[in-house]
Amino acid sequence: MGSSTRKSSLSLLGLAAAVTLLVTAPLALAAVTIEEYKEAVEPICKRNSETSTAILKGVKTQVQQDRLVPAGKRFIRAAGALGKAVTQIAAEPQPSEYEVKLDKWIGYLKEQKTYLQKIGQALKTGNKFKAQQSAVKLNKANKRANDTVISFGFNHCRIDSSKYL
Repeated sequence: MGSSTRKSSLSLLGLAAAVTLLVTAPLALAAVTIEEYKEAVEPICKRNSETSTAILKGVKTQVQQDRLVPAGKRFIRAAGALGKAVTQIAAEPQPSEYEVKLDKWIGYLKEQKTYLQKIGQALKTGNKFKAQQSAVKLNKANKRANDTVISFGFNHCRIDSSKYL
Protein backbone atom coordinates (compact mmCIF):
# COMPACT_ATOMS: atom_id res chain seq x y z
CA MET A 1 0.00 0.00 0.00
CA GLY A 2 1.33 3.39 -0.93
CA SER A 3 1.67 6.33 1.43
CA SER A 4 -1.23 8.23 -0.12
CA THR A 5 -3.49 5.17 0.05
CA ARG A 6 -2.68 4.72 3.75
CA LYS A 7 -3.40 8.40 4.39
CA SER A 8 -6.71 8.11 2.54
CA SER A 9 -7.65 5.04 4.58
CA LEU A 10 -6.75 6.80 7.82
CA SER A 11 -8.71 9.87 6.76
CA LEU A 12 -11.75 7.73 5.98
CA LEU A 13 -11.43 5.96 9.34
CA GLY A 14 -11.19 9.32 11.10
CA LEU A 15 -14.20 10.60 9.21
CA ALA A 16 -16.17 7.45 10.04
CA ALA A 17 -15.29 7.82 13.73
CA ALA A 18 -16.37 11.46 13.72
CA VAL A 19 -19.67 10.63 12.02
CA THR A 20 -20.27 7.83 14.52
CA LEU A 21 -19.72 10.25 17.41
CA LEU A 22 -22.05 12.81 15.86
CA VAL A 23 -24.76 10.20 15.41
CA THR A 24 -24.42 8.43 18.77
CA ALA A 25 -23.85 11.47 21.03
CA PRO A 26 -27.42 12.76 20.64
CA LEU A 27 -28.70 9.23 21.23
CA ALA A 28 -26.81 9.07 24.51
CA LEU A 29 -28.36 12.36 25.57
CA ALA A 30 -31.82 11.15 24.59
CA ALA A 31 -31.40 8.19 26.90
CA VAL A 32 -31.82 10.40 29.99
CA THR A 33 -34.99 9.53 31.88
CA ILE A 34 -37.13 11.99 33.79
CA GLU A 35 -36.02 10.32 37.03
CA GLU A 36 -32.34 10.83 36.12
CA TYR A 37 -33.12 14.44 35.21
CA LYS A 38 -34.84 15.00 38.55
CA GLU A 39 -31.86 13.46 40.36
CA ALA A 40 -29.60 15.92 38.55
CA VAL A 41 -31.62 19.12 39.01
CA GLU A 42 -33.15 18.67 42.48
CA PRO A 43 -29.80 19.26 44.26
CA ILE A 44 -29.30 22.43 42.18
CA CYS A 45 -32.78 23.64 43.14
CA LYS A 46 -32.21 22.72 46.78
CA ARG A 47 -28.95 24.71 46.95
CA ASN A 48 -30.62 27.68 45.28
CA SER A 49 -33.60 27.49 47.62
CA GLU A 50 -31.34 27.44 50.67
CA THR A 51 -29.25 30.29 49.30
CA SER A 52 -32.31 32.40 48.44
CA THR A 53 -33.85 31.74 51.84
CA ALA A 54 -30.66 32.93 53.53
CA ILE A 55 -30.36 36.00 51.30
CA LEU A 56 -34.01 37.03 51.60
CA LYS A 57 -34.60 36.17 55.26
CA GLY A 58 -36.14 39.24 56.90
CA VAL A 59 -36.39 41.21 53.66
CA LYS A 60 -40.15 41.64 54.10
CA THR A 61 -39.48 43.42 57.41
CA GLN A 62 -36.87 45.65 55.79
CA VAL A 63 -39.39 46.74 53.16
CA GLN A 64 -42.06 47.38 55.80
CA GLN A 65 -39.56 49.52 57.73
CA ASP A 66 -38.72 51.45 54.52
CA ARG A 67 -35.16 50.15 54.50
CA LEU A 68 -35.52 49.80 50.75
CA VAL A 69 -31.93 50.05 49.54
CA PRO A 70 -30.62 47.11 51.60
CA ALA A 71 -33.76 45.12 50.71
CA GLY A 72 -33.22 45.91 47.04
CA LYS A 73 -29.62 44.73 47.20
CA ARG A 74 -30.77 41.46 48.69
CA PHE A 75 -33.27 40.87 45.88
CA ILE A 76 -30.53 41.54 43.34
CA ARG A 77 -28.26 39.02 45.10
CA ALA A 78 -31.09 36.47 45.06
CA ALA A 79 -31.54 37.12 41.32
CA GLY A 80 -27.84 36.39 40.79
CA ALA A 81 -28.09 33.15 42.74
CA LEU A 82 -31.13 32.09 40.72
CA GLY A 83 -29.35 32.98 37.49
CA LYS A 84 -26.46 30.71 38.44
CA ALA A 85 -28.87 27.87 39.27
CA VAL A 86 -30.78 28.32 36.00
CA THR A 87 -27.53 28.13 34.04
CA GLN A 88 -26.68 24.86 35.80
CA ILE A 89 -30.18 23.45 35.23
CA ALA A 90 -30.13 24.44 31.55
CA ALA A 91 -26.82 22.59 31.12
CA GLU A 92 -28.30 19.28 32.28
CA PRO A 93 -29.25 16.79 29.55
CA GLN A 94 -33.03 16.56 29.23
CA PRO A 95 -35.21 13.58 28.41
CA SER A 96 -36.04 14.11 24.73
CA GLU A 97 -39.78 13.52 25.22
CA TYR A 98 -39.93 16.39 27.75
CA GLU A 99 -37.56 18.89 26.11
CA VAL A 100 -40.30 21.32 25.08
CA LYS A 101 -41.88 21.32 28.53
CA LEU A 102 -38.53 21.62 30.33
CA ASP A 103 -37.36 24.42 28.04
CA LYS A 104 -40.60 26.26 28.79
CA TRP A 105 -39.97 25.76 32.53
CA ILE A 106 -36.41 27.06 32.22
CA GLY A 107 -37.81 30.10 30.41
CA TYR A 108 -40.09 30.80 33.37
CA LEU A 109 -37.13 30.44 35.73
CA LYS A 110 -35.27 33.05 33.67
CA GLU A 111 -38.31 35.33 33.93
CA GLN A 112 -38.23 34.93 37.70
CA LYS A 113 -34.60 36.02 37.77
CA THR A 114 -35.55 39.11 35.77
CA TYR A 115 -38.42 39.98 38.12
CA LEU A 116 -36.26 39.51 41.23
CA GLN A 117 -33.77 41.90 39.68
CA LYS A 118 -36.51 44.40 38.83
CA ILE A 119 -37.85 44.24 42.38
CA GLY A 120 -34.37 44.92 43.68
CA GLN A 121 -33.75 47.83 41.32
CA ALA A 122 -37.14 49.38 42.13
CA LEU A 123 -36.51 49.11 45.87
CA LYS A 124 -33.03 50.60 45.54
CA THR A 125 -34.57 53.66 43.88
CA GLY A 126 -37.31 53.86 46.52
CA ASN A 127 -40.14 52.87 44.18
CA LYS A 128 -42.29 50.49 46.25
CA PHE A 129 -45.12 50.58 43.72
CA LYS A 130 -42.90 49.41 40.87
CA ALA A 131 -41.44 46.72 43.15
CA GLN A 132 -44.97 45.52 43.94
CA GLN A 133 -45.83 45.38 40.23
CA SER A 134 -42.77 43.23 39.59
CA ALA A 135 -43.64 41.06 42.60
CA VAL A 136 -47.06 40.33 41.10
CA LYS A 137 -45.39 39.36 37.81
CA LEU A 138 -42.88 37.22 39.72
CA ASN A 139 -45.72 35.34 41.43
CA LYS A 140 -47.41 34.72 38.07
CA ALA A 141 -44.14 33.40 36.61
CA ASN A 142 -43.72 31.18 39.69
CA LYS A 143 -47.18 29.74 39.18
CA ARG A 144 -46.58 29.11 35.45
CA ALA A 145 -43.26 27.44 36.23
CA ASN A 146 -44.77 25.22 38.91
CA ASP A 147 -47.76 24.34 36.71
CA THR A 148 -45.47 23.40 33.83
CA VAL A 149 -43.55 20.76 35.79
CA ILE A 150 -46.08 19.68 38.41
CA SER A 151 -46.39 16.23 36.81
CA PHE A 152 -42.68 15.55 37.39
CA GLY A 153 -43.08 15.57 41.16
CA PHE A 154 -40.28 18.01 41.86
CA ASN A 155 -39.72 18.77 45.51
CA HIS A 156 -37.04 21.48 45.69
CA CYS A 157 -37.69 22.78 42.18
CA ARG A 158 -41.15 24.05 43.13
CA ILE A 159 -41.18 27.73 43.92
CA ASP A 160 -42.91 29.49 46.81
CA SER A 161 -42.12 33.20 46.80
CA SER A 162 -44.84 34.02 49.35
CA LYS A 163 -42.32 33.67 52.17
CA TYR A 164 -40.32 36.60 50.75
CA LEU A 165 -42.99 38.90 49.33
